[in-house]
This record gives sequence, C-alpha cells and structure tokens, in this order.
Amino acid sequence: MPPVALLTFPVVVGILFSRLDWQRAAIWSILGGYLYLAPGFAIMLPGLPILSKPALPALMVALMIFLQKDSDKAVPAPPPKGAFMTVLVVLALMSPLLTAATNSDPIQEGITYRPGISATFAIGDLMRAYIEILPFLLAYRLLWNAEGARLFLQILLAAMLVYSFFMWVEVRFSPQVNVWVYGYFQHDFSQTMRYGGFRPIVFLEHPLWVASLTLMTFLAAIGLARLEPSRRNILRAGYLALLVVICKSAGALMLSILSMPLVLLGRPQLIIRVALIAGTAAFAYPILRTTSLVPLEAIVETAKSISLDRGASLEFRLMNEEKLLERAMERPLFGWGGGGRSLYFDSWSGRISAIPDGLWVIWLGSLGILGYMCHFLMLLGPIWALARVAHRHRADRSMDRELLPLACLSMMLATNLVDILPNATATPITWLIAGVIFGNAQRLAKGIYDTEPQTGMPMPQPAQQGLKTVL
Repeated sequence: MPPVALLTFPVVVGILFSRLDWQRAAIWSILGGYLYLAPGFAIMLPGLPILSKPALPALMVALMIFLQKDSDKAVPAPPPKGAFMTVLVVLALMSPLLTAATNSDPIQEGITYRPGISATFAIGDLMRAYIEILPFLLAYRLLWNAEGARLFLQILLAAMLVYSFFMWVEVRFSPQVNVWVYGYFQHDFSQTMRYGGFRPIVFLEHPLWVASLTLMTFLAAIGLARLEPSRRNILRAGYLALLVVICKSAGALMLSILSMPLVLLGRPQLIIRVALIAGTAAFAYPILRTTSLVPLEAIVETAKSISLDRGASLEFRLMNEEKLLERAMERPLFGWGGGGRSLYFDSWSGRISAIPDGLWVIWLGSLGILGYMCHFLMLLGPIWALARVAHRHRADRSMDRELLPLACLSMMLATNLVDILPNATATPITWLIAGVIFGNAQRLAKGIYDTEPQTGMPMPQPAQQGLKTVL
C-alpha cells in the first residue's frame, strides 16, 4: 500500500492543479501529502532523488509549475529575495559538498565501521538539501501576497479539522490508523502512551509531530478568528485548543499557554517582536546553554517537580546533547556528514550510545556550524525581515489588518523553532510557513500593499448590459 500511495500521489497533484489556482493547489498538495502519505517509507531509484513523504509533494508541485508556467493561472513573480537570503540558499546547498570534502576518511571505533563520504553520497546529500528547502522556495514564489498568507491559514485550519477525526479515533481506540491503512506501525508504540491513555500519531512520524502541527493550527485559528470574529471561527479556535490538550505533549501545551494570549490580544507589531525574540533565543541556544542565562539544572528540577517521568526524559535529552555537542565540536565547521558519523556508538555492542533528539544538534553534528547557521537563519530570517517592516509601520493602525496574518504565521514559526530544540519537528510545513512570511515581508518592504487580491486568477468582470450572441 505505501508504494501505491506514493506512485499515485502525482496524479492527485495533477488533478489539483487542473482544478484549482496555483496557490490553493500548491498548499493542498504539500499539506495533503505530508498529512496522509506513508511515514518512513521511500522509493529509491538510481540517479533520482528519494521519493518520500517529505520530498514527493514539493517535487510534484515544482514540476507542475514548470509545466504550466505559461498558463493563465500563473502567479506574478515575487520581489527579489535580497543578497542575504540568496547567500543563505547557496551556502545551504553547498554545505553538503563542503562536508563531503572534509569527511572522506572512514571511522573505525570498536566493532563499528563507518565509511567516508564519497562523491556519489555527496551528490545525494545535495539533492536532499535542495528538497528540504524546496517548500520554502515554492512558498516564496507562490504565496508572497496577502491572499496567499490568508489562504495558507485557512487551508491549514480546514485540513486539521478533517485530520482531527483520525486523532479522536486514535485517542479513543489506540493509535492504529497507519496500521489499518498502510499495514505497519511507524514508531515505538510506547511513545504513544501518556497519562493513562493514548496520544495520536495518525500518519506522522511521532506523536510530538502531531502536537506541534496542532499547536500551529491552533494559533492559525486564533488569528483567523481575530480577522473575522464570527461565531464559527471562535468555535473552531476553541475546538483546536481541545485538540492541543488531547495531544498530551507538555511542550506543545506550555507553548500554547504562553503564545495564545499574545496572538489573541496583542497588536501585530508586538506579536512579531516576541516571535523574533523567541526565534533568536532558539537560534542562540547552543551558546546560551553554556551560560547562566539557561539554567539547565534548575529547569530539570522544575520539570521533575511537575512530573518525574517528564523531568527524567528532559534530563536524558540534555545528557545526550552534551555528548553529541562534544562530538560535533571535533569537526566544528562543516560537521561529520551523514551515515551515523556524527553519533557515538558503543565500542563493544555497536549500539548507539547517544540518541539525537533535537534538530539543532543533528544539524550541528552532520553539517557543522556553517550548515546549522544556514538552515536556522533561513527559518529565522523571514521573521527578522518582517520585524523590520512592522517597525516601520508601528504607528500606522491601518496596517494592523494586513500584518495580523503574518504576525500569526511568525508566532507559529517561532513556536516551531523553539520546539526543534528538544525535538526534530521541522517539517515541510515549517519551511512553507517561512517562505510565506519572507515573501510577504519582501512585498511590504517594496511598498506593495494589499489593495486587491493577487491570486493569479482572472478577476470576475461586471456583467454587461443587453444580450450577447455568438456572432
């Protein structure tokens, strides 16, 4: 079943692009593929990128845009990226090649042997790096206008409302949806059991991924309720709050409690400013964790006082971080590369002795400081760009309505950046959000405001008086 789903998904993308405008088709394709395709399964063909759940939707959207580039559905080109973001994109793509050039030596530790990185492996890493940032580039190309930002929030909310049915099924009957559909369970079943019950995983990689996406959708629902305070939108936001609770993730619940009042009541400029501070703190975490500004021992003790199990889990993660950070600093600039070279293995048993959980330490270990900075700044840079624009319009109340969806997206992205410190929850949706923010920030920086929808679809013309014959 997983191969059938992957191989037929291009047909689904083709149908979406034939029926919808580019913006809606792209959002539904990437979001639908991420939510429903089989997790942890990939088709590997010689000379082609790995066709997997994160990769295939974005590749197919890019292909459809190329095939339909001359159609009347085409979205106008976005403003230029600017030198800073262009350099980041180029360095992010070059980083795997530089890593390969400095890691041609094999590693022999006890009974474990890890080969050096060959030229073929380096090209594969380059393809993977491009596929990882492709949703960012697609969102920047297609969703750079105000209509694109609002559409993304609306479609994300609609998709998660449908997805919530499967979440409730798994909470009630245990996580079995992926087994029923694809015939296998994608993770450790014990990870789905929390607080005397189950937490949903559906078709994603881990229950924490579901919690992270639900949290972001909850913030999107609040933003839409502020834009249009109807009874339906308010009820949707309340329902999403309940979904965050049933995900049974302490991190997602804490982030929702901290961010909800701000998104609900704050001015867009304030929301963006707080998102910038949170994202910058997450970016600086590898340095801050070595100072008194991040009292790790006090945080662990506080977590243990709330829940002994959760506190022990946090302590285990931090101990692993210490080991992996030491390993990463042995080759700090370009990292160790893939193939488990950045990990610690037991010399006698050959098993992994330090488990990487946080995405930041994975980036730092495999890609080095250069790769870490490129990837993190591509996600954080859009919030910086939007903060500059928001500061320029801080006294202009008429801009609040246009900035509110972008402020909501900034807070969604900031919570995800904080979440990738303990977890590896950066997904194609994360990159999609960053692209939407950056495209709109560049638009506002160029003085292009939301005067009319720019979806790429022809606007309906007023009806003409009189009868109109074929002749």
